[in-house]
Amino acid sequence: MQSIKKEKNEELQVKYKNPSEYEKYIRKSFECMKTDEYQVDISPRLYYRATKDKKIGQWLEENLNLLPYCMKSLQDIIIATGGFLMDCTCHMNNYNNISTEIYVTDELNEQTQLCSKMTSRSVIRTTSVYEIEQQAKYNSIFWTPEIKSAGFRAKV
Repeated sequence: MQSIKKEKNEELQVKYKNPSEYEKYIRKSFECMKTDEYQVDISPRLYYRATKDKKIGQWLEENLNLLPYCMKSLQDIIIATGGFLMDCTCHMNNYNNISTEIYVTDELNEQTQLCSKMTSRSVIRTTSVYEIEQQAKYNSIFWTPEIKSAGFRAKV
C-alpha cells in the first residue's frame, strides 16, 4: 500500500520543461480533467510556472487530486440546501489562486433551464481546492450574489 502511494507521489513530481507537454500530462493523468460534471480551467501562466517551480507543480497536482472529492462534497451541500447545481467551473489562474464559479437554482424544471433569472451565480475564491468545501459550509453562497457574499478568505 505504501509503495503505491510512494509511486504516485513520485509520478506527481515529474518535471516538464515545456508547458504544453505538461498540460498534456495533466489532461491525461487527472480524473478531474476528464469529467463532464464540472470544468477545470488552468491558465497557461500556471502551467508555465509549474514547469519552472517544483513547489507550484506539486500544489497544482495535489489540488487536482483533491478536486473530484471536493466537487462531490460541493454538490452534496447544494442538494442538502435544496438546490441544484446547473454549472460549475474551477479556474486555476495562478499559484494559490482558485476561483470556483457556480450556477445554482433552487428548482430544476423546464422553465428554470430556459430562464437565467431563476439561477444564482456565486464565485468561491480560495487558495486551495480543500477550502472550496469550507467556504461552501461557511456561506450561503448559493443564494447570495457575489457582491453581497462575505467570507472569502483567499490569501493573495
